[in-house]
Amino acid sequence: MDIYQLDYFIKIVESEGNLTLAAKKANVSQSSLSQLISNFEKSEDIELFYRQNGRLKKLTPTGEKYYAYALKVRKLHFEMHDMVRRDSLKKKGRIRVGIPSLILRIYFTTFFTKLIVKNEDVKIEIVEAGSHKLHQLLLRGELDLAVLIHPAYLNKEKFEEFTLISDEFGAFMSIDHPLAQRKKLEWAEVENYPLATFNRDFSSNKLIVDRLRQEGITKEMNFTSSSWDFLTEVARESDAVALLPAPIKEQLHKEVKMIHFKDPVPFEILLTRPVKENYASLEKYVKGAILHCFASRNSREK
Repeated sequence: MDIYQLDYFIKIVESEGNLTLAAKKANVSQSSLSQLISNFEKSEDIELFYRQNGRLKKLTPTGEKYYAYALKVRKLHFEMHDMVRRDSLKKKGRIRVGIPSLILRIYFTTFFTKLIVKNEDVKIEIVEAGSHKLHQLLLRGELDLAVLIHPAYLNKEKFEEFTLISDEFGAFMSIDHPLAQRKKLEWAEVENYPLATFNRDFSSNKLIVDRLRQEGITKEMNFTSSSWDFLTEVARESDAVALLPAPIKEQLHKEVKMIHFKDPVPFEILLTRPVKENYASLEKYVKGAILHCFASRNSREK
């Protein structure tokens, strides 16, 4: 197994053989994890797990040994990349911060403009991508800080999480929509209309789809996109309901409105970073500036 496969193996063990849970933590398909274990056992002619009715149970003695080595190798791999990143920061004064596009536009444009102008000698590289991609970059040690959507599925012993914003998802629709005059909605009320949300590269897609399934709504999304502009335009031009994070309401076209749900899906924005024994001064400075900015913002909004 390569280093990424070792990490998947560790997640399976930490999930006590529950491939569904491990797949969520690793942001990969359950079948991929099952195939990884099967292929490795066949190629090496060993068994890592005992099985019962086709399900993975506890580790075999060989599996226990392999797991112990996997933990050591992953720790060394992380420390190696951490050393490289730390030396790079010392020499270049550079920090990489990953932020989803929507959150960057709504919350961070002014913040980073001022921060960069104020610190001309510091190189702040902003990596703009979906939460799933940023999650992988963070795990590979390619980001110093990452803004992710809760739940981030990070090992709490290896990564820190700080809550920046606590909000919710809403129903975006045309001001002429049949539901537009409602004060709050039940989830069942949107079932009879075309639905739209972000595509599967976004953590919010899973949050919305999971809630719909919980509510007994099994219909597929009619529209998915990485662009909130497109999704709200779809809502404006049709009777579609776009299920999107509430902060988008700050960017709304006047012919589109947002209705709250009685039992909303939480939308929580997190600042995350790897746990280290020592942080470079630049990392401490940027992390502190972000937390201070959002603490001040939240204080003003109360």
